[in-house]
Amino acid sequence: MAGGTATDVTEQLRELLSVRGKGDGETAAAAVDPRSSAECISFIYGFPDRASLPNASVAEATQRALAQNPEWALQYGKTTGVPEFADTLLAKLRRDQHIVAGPENLIVTAGGSQALQLVLDLLIDPGDVIICESPTWMGFIDAVKTVRGRLVDVPLDADGLDVDALEARLRELAAAGTRPKFIYVISNFQNPSGISTTVERRKRITELAAEYGTLVLEDDAYHDLRYEGEHLPPIYTLDEHGHTMYLGTMSKIMGAGMRLGWLVANEEIIRRLARLKTDGGTSIFGSYVAAEWIPGQLDDHIAKLKEIYGRRRDLMLDALAEHMPEGATWTRPEGGFFVWLTLPEQIDAAKMRPQARERGIEYLPGGTCYADGSGKNTIRLSFSFATDDQIVEGIRILGEVIRGELLEAGTPA
Repeated sequence: MAGGTATDVTEQLRELLSVRGKGDGETAAAAVDPRSSAECISFIYGFPDRASLPNASVAEATQRALAQNPEWALQYGKTTGVPEFADTLLAKLRRDQHIVAGPENLIVTAGGSQALQLVLDLLIDPGDVIICESPTWMGFIDAVKTVRGRLVDVPLDADGLDVDALEARLRELAAAGTRPKFIYVISNFQNPSGISTTVERRKRITELAAEYGTLVLEDDAYHDLRYEGEHLPPIYTLDEHGHTMYLGTMSKIMGAGMRLGWLVANEEIIRRLARLKTDGGTSIFGSYVAAEWIPGQLDDHIAKLKEIYGRRRDLMLDALAEHMPEGATWTRPEGGFFVWLTLPEQIDAAKMRPQARERGIEYLPGGTCYADGSGKNTIRLSFSFATDDQIVEGIRILGEVIRGELLEAGTPA
């Protein structure tokens, strides 16, 4: 190897790394591979259903986008988003989420993950505090670790984020002279628990954010995928103080490969985020395609997805009721992609995972969804990617693996 051995280069590289670059270990996002998940019964990630991806209608929208915008569809674009897509998206948000915003309040991003990363870049220095739900999305935990922020968690219950515990945390931090930069809330069908925060608690979150001078980052990736019950107003629409940023994505309702997400916030936040976003425009071509696809296809496609995912949720819940041992409990989400399974305390889901893999089952140990690594007896189960038959068979096998663990631990299964 020119310039020295591989070992020499590795040592030199270590001396050149930034503070962030020196982090060790693989993030959860780096391990994501949908093709390998297709080789087993996969309950691990929130991948969209493969068979439902709107290939034909997206191909037609692609032709229209190229025909109507031949000069611009393959060109660089506006940092905050292609105007045609931005206008289409803002109309959808106004109609479905009752979010009234203008182009000055919107930045289009490479999926919701880039929106999150931009917010962290804007607000977080090493050691800064962020409040999050416990458990929460593993990708958020990894992202905060990367920027060396400090997570302070607040528990969930059946009604969502525990606002009394949130108030107590804020009071404790204030007494110590610490102001958290923002509160991260997945308001609907929370990842990983599937729980939605009630309207009353959403209002209280906005009040507490205003009282303690912090922001709210509302992640609403699954808003459109509700299978029962009434849609709840986003925290953003309940916030009379302008402290809330609203994050969304096309990944669950059009296609994750489009890499289209967004953040809605006050104009000053958007202006400062745009200064940090140096990518020459996000998915310009995909934005033109989405602007053509959404008006004629989105509603019918969401209806199709709700039928598919609602059925799979029911199949998973029925299979859990049939095959889980005594002492196991699970959530019943009204939408989204995930069921949260809590096993008897003597079960370690991470240690059990190799046995499940040997049987052809993949799942996410719940400990990855806690900032402090607790929750060893919990599992996040996704019902979005596995087929109907795989869900039924996979939960049966998982039940056998869990019962085997209980027997080995000397507990009747």
